[in-house]
Amino acid sequence: MKCGAALVQTGLAASGANAAEPASDEDYYKAIIGPQNQEYYLERFFRFDDEGKILPTWNWSAFLVTSYWLLYRKMWVQAAIYFIIPLLLLALFWIVGFAVGRGSGFLITLGNFLYLAAVFIGVPMYANAAYYKHCKKMIAEVQATTQDTQRQLGELAGKGGTSKSVVFLVMFLAIVGFVGIVAAIAIPAYQDSAIRARMSQAVVVGRSAEDYVDAYYSTYRTTPRNLEAADFLSSLPSAVKSVTIDSQSGTVTITMKGAAAIEDKTIRFVPAQGGDQLRWACMSDDIQDRYLPQECRRSK
Repeated sequence: MKCGAALVQTGLAASGANAAEPASDEDYYKAIIGPQNQEYYLERFFRFDDEGKILPTWNWSAFLVTSYWLLYRKMWVQAAIYFIIPLLLLALFWIVGFAVGRGSGFLITLGNFLYLAAVFIGVPMYANAAYYKHCKKMIAEVQATTQDTQRQLGELAGKGGTSKSVVFLVMFLAIVGFVGIVAAIAIPAYQDSAIRARMSQAVVVGRSAEDYVDAYYSTYRTTPRNLEAADFLSSLPSAVKSVTIDSQSGTVTITMKGAAAIEDKTIRFVPAQGGDQLRWACMSDDIQDRYLPQECRRSK
């Protein structure tokens, strides 16, 4: 005999059932419920049996993680229905909204309220009853296929209990969801940081242009026509596409590259006469403030 079979036989023997004697309701319930939370469900199943009807009882697992609980308890059909119903209601609301027109707002709101009430109140309140009916149906099906008590209990133990694969699936989805949330926060933050670094490079170039124009202005009392003689132009950073100067106003314009948020957009360094020196202001009309250094932002 195989080790697994020996364990099954031992468990069945412990339940007090054999092939010649019919098992008790408790034996059947224990077999199909499995060891997880067995006492919890046995108490409620016996209560339903004593009352002769199902009663509302609260199930926190069904309230907090309904779909997971259904799959964990191998209630595959109920889980499928739970997934499909929202899609059907969405289609129904769309049809009602299309048919009614302006007056559909109230009906759709009412429908959403009723659906949420059913999901968050009705489902957990009658989850134990649904599981009870599911177990009773499986017990009846197994009893109809064989009269061998041990075989009945063995089949119920195999078909019932809990699904370990669902646990691993939920853990995997939880990890994927966590990674997705972290990525959704970290990636944009990294991209913003990279763009700000590029803007910092542009500002360094702009300050070098200011120094060049200041020196030229101190000598000739006017701004240069171009920046061709400026030393910094020979080693522009990768973030800078071009640097130009307006010969009339002396405004230095730096065109950016390398990221969609700043591609072909500009940052300007605008001079104003202040006695014998020029006073400079940094600004941009098309780059968002969050990418600009503090001194270049519109709202400083």
